[in-house]
Amino acid sequence: MSPLSVSQTEGDTAPSLHFNNDESFGLVDRIRKLEEAVFGKGSTTHDTSRPAPIDLGPRASGYRTDNYGKGGGGTSFAKLSSSALREQIVEFDDCMQDPRRIVECLPPVEQARLLFDQFVRAIQPTLGVLHIPSVRVLMEETYRDISEGKEPNFTVVTLLLSIYAGSTLVVTPELLESLKATEKEARTAFATFTRLAMTMLDYPSRPIAPSTVALLAITTLCHVLTHADGFSDKMQALRMRAIFMARSMQIHRLDSPKSQEERKRTGYEIVEIEVQRRIWWHIVSSDWIVSLSQGPQEGSYLLHPKHMRVNLPSNVDDESLATSGPDCGLPLTTPTSMSVFILRVQFAEICRQIVDAFSSIFLGENEMPEYDIVLDLDRRLHNVLDSMPKFLRLDPEHVQQSREIIMERPYLAWQRIVGHLGIYTRICRLHRPYHREASVNPRFAYSRQACLHFAQRILDLRRTMDEASSTVGMKPSNYWMVMQHVFFAAMVLASDVSMNPGSPGADRRKQDVLEACKMLEQSQRLSTSLTEAIQRNTQTLMSILQSTQKEQQQPPRTNPGAISHVLPTSQGGAFNTSSSQFSQGETTRRVSAAEADAQPLHFSNDNMTMGNYSMTQDATATNTAEEESWGQLWSDLFAVAPEIDDIQWDLLLNDWDLCIDTAF
Repeated sequence: MSPLSVSQTEGDTAPSLHFNNDESFGLVDRIRKLEEAVFGKGSTTHDTSRPAPIDLGPRASGYRTDNYGKGGGGTSFAKLSSSALREQIVEFDDCMQDPRRIVECLPPVEQARLLFDQFVRAIQPTLGVLHIPSVRVLMEETYRDISEGKEPNFTVVTLLLSIYAGSTLVVTPELLESLKATEKEARTAFATFTRLAMTMLDYPSRPIAPSTVALLAITTLCHVLTHADGFSDKMQALRMRAIFMARSMQIHRLDSPKSQEERKRTGYEIVEIEVQRRIWWHIVSSDWIVSLSQGPQEGSYLLHPKHMRVNLPSNVDDESLATSGPDCGLPLTTPTSMSVFILRVQFAEICRQIVDAFSSIFLGENEMPEYDIVLDLDRRLHNVLDSMPKFLRLDPEHVQQSREIIMERPYLAWQRIVGHLGIYTRICRLHRPYHREASVNPRFAYSRQACLHFAQRILDLRRTMDEASSTVGMKPSNYWMVMQHVFFAAMVLASDVSMNPGSPGADRRKQDVLEACKMLEQSQRLSTSLTEAIQRNTQTLMSILQSTQKEQQQPPRTNPGAISHVLPTSQGGAFNTSSSQFSQGETTRRVSAAEADAQPLHFSNDNMTMGNYSMTQDATATNTAEEESWGQLWSDLFAVAPEIDDIQWDLLLNDWDLCIDTAF
C-alpha cells in the first residue's frame, strides 16, 4: 500500500464498474471515445506536419451568432430549460459523475506502465517531487480496483492523467511503436489527458479535498503545462491553487518546533513528510526563479522565506527513503535523484536576492543598484557553479571524471545541462542593464564580458543537448524553456554585434546569432507558443528596422581604446577578455516604444509584412529559403546598428514576450 495519503471524504459510494480491458480498446480508441462523450464530436483534424495549438477551453462547434446579430442576446430565460445547450451541460455533468466514463479514458495497464516509465525517465528529473515507488503502487492499486469493479479514487486518477499527459508530451518514436500509435494520435492523447485532468481538478460537484496526492496532481500538471503550448494562464492558476492548498494543510509550518513535537507524539510516515517538503520547495523555488524570468511577473514573488519553516528534502534516492529514518540525507557530493533539486533551491534563493536588489528597476524607477551589489550577486551565482559536485560540472576534466556516474544515472547529463542553462541566463540577466553602459563607461566592461561569455556558453550548451537528451528520451526543441534561453542569448549577442561591430570576435558572434536563428526557426515548426512569441517579438524588431532604414546614416565609429578585464573563476578556470572597443559620441535617432508598436505585423500563407517592410515567404519555399529570411532580418539589424539608440535596445532586450520560465 502506498504511504501517500489520499482524501477519504470523496467517492464514498461507488457504482459497480465493469471495465473492458480488451486489448482491442487501445489508448487512442479510449481517448477518442471519451472525447466524443465529454467534448462532443466533430473535432478538427490537424496537419500532422506541425502540432496545432492545444485548446483547453470549451469547444465552439455548433455555436451560432444569429440571435446576437439580430440583437437577441442568446437564449431566452424562459426557454433555457429546454435549450440544446443546457442538455449538453447536463450530459457533461452526468459524464463527470459517472466513474465509468472517466475510467474509459485511462490506457490499459500495460500501456500505463510504459507511459509511467517514460515520465520517470523524461519528466521526473526536472520535477523531482514524486516518490516514484509510492506513485507506482497507487497506479497498480488503481488498475486492480478497476479490474475488480471498484471505483478508483478520483484524486489518484487525476494524478495519473497528469503523469500520462507528461509522457505523451515527450513521447519518443520507440514509445509510439510500443503503443502502436502515431505522433498525431499522441497529440490527441496529450490534449485529452490534460483537459480531463484540469476538468477533474475544477469540477465543482466533486471537489478534490486537500491531500498530498492532490498536491502532487496539481504540481505535476502545472509542471507539464509549463513545457507545453499556450497554458500560461492555466499554469498560473494551478500554481496559486497549489500554494493555497499547501497552506491549508499547514505545510509551510511542516518543520516548526510545534509540528515536530506533534509528529514525535503521534507518529508519521517518513515518505509523506519528505514528499510534502519536496512539493513545498518546488513551489517556493519556482516562485523565486519565475520572479527573475522574462514576463509580466518579473520582479515580484509571492512567498517570503521568513513566512515558512520547512526543511530541505533529504538528498536520498526514492528507494532508500522508504526504509530510512529521519535526517537520513547524504552529502551533496553523493549523487542521488534529489541532488539537482536541492541545488535548484539554492539557486532560487539567489534569484530572489537579485529581485530584491533590482526592485527599483522592476518598478520602473530606473534607479540602478550600486555596482558593488551587482558584483556581489555575481559572485554568489558563480559560487553556485563552483560548489557543484563533480558529476554536475561541465568542464572537460569533471565530465571525464564523472563518466561512470553518468552511465549509471543518465538523467544527470540532462540535469546538469539544464541547470547550467538557467544559471548562465540569470548571470546574463544580472549584467544586462550594464551591458550597453560598458560602451561608454569602462567601469562596466566586466558586465559586457560576462554577458558575452555566458550568452556564448548558452548557445554552446544547446548544441550539446541532443546527445544528452537522447539518453532520457526527450527532444530539446519540445521544451520552450530551452528555446527561451537560446532566444535570450541570441539577443544579447546580436545587440553587442550591433553596438560594437568592430570589436574582436564580432564576426563569430554574428555567425552564432544566425545559427541560433536556424534553431529557433526549426523549433517554430514544433512549438506553437514559441512561434507566436517569435512573431510578436519580430514585430518589434522589424518596426525598429523600418524606422532606422528610412534615414540610415552611419557616422564613423570611434574606438577610444582597449581595456582588458578578467572574469572571476568559474569551475576551475578564468577567461581573459581581449581588447574590447567601445563606442562614444554616437549620433542616434530615437524611436519610442509607441512608434515601434504602431506598425502591425501581418502573417499570411505566403508573405509576412510590417508597414513597408516585407519578408516574402513562398508557400512552396524550402527550409533554406526560410532560414535565409531570418538571416536577412538579423543582417538588417547589424546594418542599422549605429542608428539604434538606447531606448530601442531597452525595448528589444527588456520586453521579449516569452513564456514564464519555471525550470532551473
